[in-house]
Amino acid sequence: MEKVKNILLLLSTSRTSEKALDFAVETAKREKASLIALYLLETELANEVFDKFSDIGFIGDKPSMQLSEAITKEYRQRGYEELGRVQIKAMEEGVPFEPLMEQGDYVEKILEVIRDRDIAMAVAVRRKPSTLLKYFSRSVADELAEKAPCKVHVFEE
Repeated sequence: MEKVKNILLLLSTSRTSEKALDFAVETAKREKASLIALYLLETELANEVFDKFSDIGFIGDKPSMQLSEAITKEYRQRGYEELGRVQIKAMEEGVPFEPLMEQGDYVEKILEVIRDRDIAMAVAVRRKPSTLLKYFSRSVADELAEKAPCKVHVFEE
């Protein structure tokens, strides 16, 4: 019996690209693969929000635990909505689906999921960097593509 391949769709804290979603579902259907959708609650996400709010003077230097919990809850709720959207699309196309919500560092956690779930291909979305930033930094999607033991298909948002 041939082992079923797994396609991993990486969901973003911002809305997931329709092109990436369609591509992942169509590829899973064509390859007779299972679709695993991963919504990652990044460890550094709350810190980035705090930094932005304190930079503009909206909050003080030491945000409260309640604010941290509220931000995490908001991202978790968004994750459930995104996973539900993918599940509906997969069900419509008859593609086996597994939702995952994990917390951790973006690249490390995704590489762990790729290894643990025998992923044949990952589908990621890279946000367009600002003109200045594209010369000084590289995206986590590019870092993932470089380190992953499988093919990583990256969509530009």
